[in-house]
Amino acid sequence: MRQPKNIIRKTILAAGAAIASALAPASAQDAPQTEPQSVMMVLDGSGSMWGQIDGVAKIEIARDVIGGLLDGWSPNLQLGVMAYGHRVKGSCDDIETLIDVGPVDRAAVMSKVNAINPKGKTPISASVRKAAEALKYTEEKATVILVSDGLETCNADPCALASELEAAGVDFTTHVVGFDITEEEKAGLSCLAKNTGGRFISASNANELTTALAETVQIVAQAEPEPINEGPQGVRVSAKLCETCDIVEDHMFWWVNETEQDIEGNRKNVTYTGSATDILELPARNYQIVGRYGVAFADTEVTVEPGKLTDLVLNLNAGNFRVNAAATQGGDILKDNMYFWVFEPNTDLEGNRKTVTYSGSAEEIFRLSAGDYLVRARHGNAFAEKTVTIKPGELTDLTFDMNAGYLRVATTMSEGGAPLDKDMYYWVFEPNMDLEGNRKTVTYSGSAKDIFRLPAGDYLLRSRHGVAFKDTPVTIKPGVLTDKLIVQNSGRVKLNAYQTQGGQALTSGLYWWVYQPTGDLEGTEKQITYTGSAEPIIILPEGDFIIAVRYGGEITRVNMSLKSGEEKKIEVVLNP
Repeated sequence: MRQPKNIIRKTILAAGAAIASALAPASAQDAPQTEPQSVMMVLDGSGSMWGQIDGVAKIEIARDVIGGLLDGWSPNLQLGVMAYGHRVKGSCDDIETLIDVGPVDRAAVMSKVNAINPKGKTPISASVRKAAEALKYTEEKATVILVSDGLETCNADPCALASELEAAGVDFTTHVVGFDITEEEKAGLSCLAKNTGGRFISASNANELTTALAETVQIVAQAEPEPINEGPQGVRVSAKLCETCDIVEDHMFWWVNETEQDIEGNRKNVTYTGSATDILELPARNYQIVGRYGVAFADTEVTVEPGKLTDLVLNLNAGNFRVNAAATQGGDILKDNMYFWVFEPNTDLEGNRKTVTYSGSAEEIFRLSAGDYLVRARHGNAFAEKTVTIKPGELTDLTFDMNAGYLRVATTMSEGGAPLDKDMYYWVFEPNMDLEGNRKTVTYSGSAKDIFRLPAGDYLLRSRHGVAFKDTPVTIKPGVLTDKLIVQNSGRVKLNAYQTQGGQALTSGLYWWVYQPTGDLEGTEKQITYTGSAEPIIILPEGDFIIAVRYGGEITRVNMSLKSGEEKKIEVVLNP
């Protein structure tokens, strides 16, 4: 519901008078005995300030709020006033110093403020720079208070400017009051304050603007003089694995976060370091400090006081876990093909455990919080599990007995033939079949030569070369390499078809089938393989076969015998 202008103004004046009273010293004796501080207030005079809130233009609200603040202005603050965008439309150079910095003359200030007639653009960066230069920010402590209702419109970067002024200034600070702005505009304006150690406050109506400006002025008025600092201000971080342990010298990471959490429970990071011990220089305020050692985390809150270095020794309550494995009990430590997982000990309702960390190194040192864990090791297809207890400050050693052996396989087509280097597939099955006659697959490979790492025991090895299959029982012993050179008893056949004897081989339109030479009890021939390639090379087990080829609507059949290791060509002249 829209409020009458006089009610809004009475509210502004009442709030302003109350805050001004709080700002004013109770007596001359209570007034701070410090050198007056210089403040430049930069006011938004761009055209958008004619926008209304509850029926009152934003520029009118700003005038009334400033008037209320000046009634109780602190004698420790010298004030200057600058405005932009109030004289010329479309100009990024429309910046004017209305009042030079000095003791407050309320009538003079309000005369200039009341004369502001919003109409132009928003050159925030240039205005803040000009204000800083007017305050001699590279020589003296300087504070700018910016009141704006929108973002920079003059192709400049306020965030970069803030960082530049902060770096070059003796003690430069910009406080920003965002008046009736969007969330996107808040993000664009807040960095001006953040990058100079200032305060950003958002105000959406007259009361909030009164409070925001008053709080900002109060921060400046009550600012303590810079302490004599003979060393860094911040936190010196270090950590121990237990209360009586030595300081950790490596593998530490540190994060400094703000203490406030967002709606998702996250904290904004301020800085971080990968040094085990470090001095983190920070502004005076509260922080959350998080230390990480491997996957062991600990955190605490600290308060950085002006001019002081706070020492933090964080107790990580953590230990070290060194793990490796051998193929058999007492055997040599394995140097490759090892994987380790560390799980939480308890399972969820579905029987799963949460992974804490893992490694693909054959020998690893995990850095873990004290407690119980389940550790799983894998060597090829050999697995092992154990539970371990990690104690604070202690090194826990574990060597897994993988009870594993090795199966090295290669294949020849015939006895005495050369080992094959392609077209081979292997499957390793458990030896026993289920009720449906199937075996469980342990592992498989498409390499012609391979090494399988398997738990000790019996297996069935199936090899395939084309459509030639062979099953070979194998026994794997712990720590032993078993070599299997398989004689596949297979051969290769290249097939070509011709329309006439001595003609050119056909290169398209052909389909080939290979059948066993005898059918079943019903006379049905068993198909072994087929292809739509015109000139295929087919790998078959040794034996007798029927080759059928179709070209158009005609099928031609021929008989063929193939010996182990044989490589032959079959040339079929099609039926006329």
